[in-house]
This record gives sequence, structure tokens and C-alpha cells, in this order.
Amino acid sequence: MNTRDTYADWDAAYVLGALSAAERREFEDHLSSCVECRGAVADLAGVPGLLAQVPTGEVLGLDLPMDGDSSATSGPELGRGRPPRRWLVPFAAAAAALVVGAAGGYAVSATSRPGSTGAVSSSSADPAGPVRLAFSPVQPSTMTAVVDVVPAGSSTRVTVECQYARTAADAGPGKGGDYSLGDYAVWVVERSGHATELREWTARAGSVMRPGGVAPVPYSRIGRVEIRRVDDGQTVMRAVLT
Repeated sequence: MNTRDTYADWDAAYVLGALSAAERREFEDHLSSCVECRGAVADLAGVPGLLAQVPTGEVLGLDLPMDGDSSATSGPELGRGRPPRRWLVPFAAAAAALVVGAAGGYAVSATSRPGSTGAVSSSSADPAGPVRLAFSPVQPSTMTAVVDVVPAGSSTRVTVECQYARTAADAGPGKGGDYSLGDYAVWVVERSGHATELREWTARAGSVMRPGGVAPVPYSRIGRVEIRRVDDGQTVMRAVLT
């Protein structure tokens, strides 16, 4: 069995936080040298945002097809067990279907390969409550992120939740497990094209970051939220409101 086969089922568990701390570090080490697995992680980047929209009762009522023996869902209790991607993927797909069809207008961003515009199914009118969107990657990255957009009259509160796996390019001599992976910023872009920076932060491997701030514009004027690199201003991830 090659290295790719060993980690082929770990991507969904990694994105959903189902790996132990040791498994997470091991998988992040593998991501630094495996383009295929990094792509798989990017494909699943929006799943946490989708799942967050599904009411608990509807999740428990899902009748999901199981691929093979039920032991596949038992997780990594067998030493170096393989996290059960086979049941996570149909679960996520079914959850996404519930979200898109739910009454009350949940806003959910589509996930895709880098370059996607991340179209969402929501209205530009101010919603009654918070809206959670999953970011889509604009450039290759192992960052996963969601954003909560909360209308507040003439302003809008924006809070991003993200995590970042290390890659070979990020790891340098003498860097420990909490090394910096670069500085990023949250930007709110209005439908007119005017952009406002809300907050900068330093990404660190294995840490969940929650940068955010208040945009001085109403929800209905916001077109998208972007995560940009501070050093060159390039957009890394994008969540679009429509």
C-alpha cells in the first residue's frame, strides 16, 4: 500500500475535526508533500459550513446508504484506523440537500476547486438572523473557513472561523509546531466594488482562528467576504452573498 492509499480516507475526517491531535499532525505532515490530498481537502472545505445549517432533528432523521460493513463507521479505534470518509461523504451530501431545500432561506456557499466564484443561494435582502457561508478556495490552499454574517441595522458584523494545515513551503528550519503560516486579512467587498479591511491575523498550523469585525454597511450592500494575504493582497478564499 502506498502513502496515498494510507491517507486516502483521511480528508473528510480532517476537515470535520474528527481526527485525534496525533492523527491531525500526521495528516498535515502528509499534506505537505501530497498534491492529491491537498486537492481533496480543498474540495471539502465548505462541508463544515453546510453541516452547520442543518437542524439536529433532520440530521438524526437522515437515511444514509452505507458503503459496506457498518464497522466502517466505527472510526479509528483500531490503532492506526482509517477515518471513515465513506460515510462522511454521503452524510455531507445529504446534509447539503437539506440545507438548500430548507424553509427559512439558509445561505450556503458552494465549494469547488480554486477559481470558483462560490455562488450561494441566498437573498440580498437583510435576513432575519445570522447567515453562515462556507468559503470557496480562489487559490490552492489547505485553509478551510466559514463566515458568520450578522445584520445589525446600518452595519454588519462579520466573523470568520478558519484553520490552516501546514505545507512544505510553510515549514522552515527551526520552526516548531506553532509556527506562523503568514498574515491574512478579512475584507468585505460591497456590490459597488468598494472594499473594506476588517481585521488582520497570523495563521498558525493546527489553530482555529476567529478574526472578524463590523462592516459600516448594511447586509444588503455586501457582495462578498474575502480572505486575502497581507503581503501581496491576493485573495485566497471567497464567500459570495447573492
